[in-house]
Amino acid sequence: MRSRRLGGVVLSWIVSGLTAWAAPSPDPSPSLQTITFHGQGFLVRAVDPQKEDLRLFLNDDQGNLLRDFGALDKYTASKGERLVFAANAGMFEPTNKPVGLLVQEGNETSPLNLNDGTGNFYMKPNGVFLINEKHEARVIESSEYSALLSPAIWATQSGPMLVHGGDIHPDFIEDSKNLKIRSGVGVRKDGMIEFALSRTPVNLYDFAAFFLTRLKCSNALYLDGDISAFYMPDKKDAYPHAFGPMIGVVEKAK
Repeated sequence: MRSRRLGGVVLSWIVSGLTAWAAPSPDPSPSLQTITFHGQGFLVRAVDPQKEDLRLFLNDDQGNLLRDFGALDKYTASKGERLVFAANAGMFEPTNKPVGLLVQEGNETSPLNLNDGTGNFYMKPNGVFLINEKHEARVIESSEYSALLSPAIWATQSGPMLVHGGDIHPDFIEDSKNLKIRSGVGVRKDGMIEFALSRTPVNLYDFAAFFLTRLKCSNALYLDGDISAFYMPDKKDAYPHAFGPMIGVVEKAK
């Protein structure tokens, strides 16, 4: 179980390109921001689930895996829509199929995975990022999913939890030398979603601390490591990544 990985040169190119669009601001906005925390840079996209149309994607209408941002962009365009932001949405098998839960438009397309195993996904607690029928976003521990009172319309499972109930994952080591490009998602108390991608390799503890301290997310979920990337419409990915599920924010084409 792991995602396909590209070299650091590729990721550096993508991250460098994304930095050009960054608009530092303390307030949530639809634009990509660059935020510095403890000397490290992070790309952040805030999403308001009450105002923006966030979805989870895996296949096209014929059941073919989309796999990359280019295919996702074309797919949404074929629906008369515009992809305004996208990100990898959790870990996947070598076949590009999700390791755990995936819910799309209220339909479970991949089941919840509570198994034990090795690797980041199985580092308990792992979690689920979801949006319910009230357009409320949450990050919860995977074992809590079956007890939800409001059904998930969109949901993806990944792991480990970076922050759970205001606490950094107890197994993270503060001075760990395990440094990677990392992506994650958190939800703030006011309901705003925060997607973050490190610009340079970072350890899990510092990445979790960024969500908790700087982004004010009491619950946050790790999405993946070196293969992580963000999409913005003004920059094409010259070195397409291969993903499983993808998160996309779409709007009607003008």
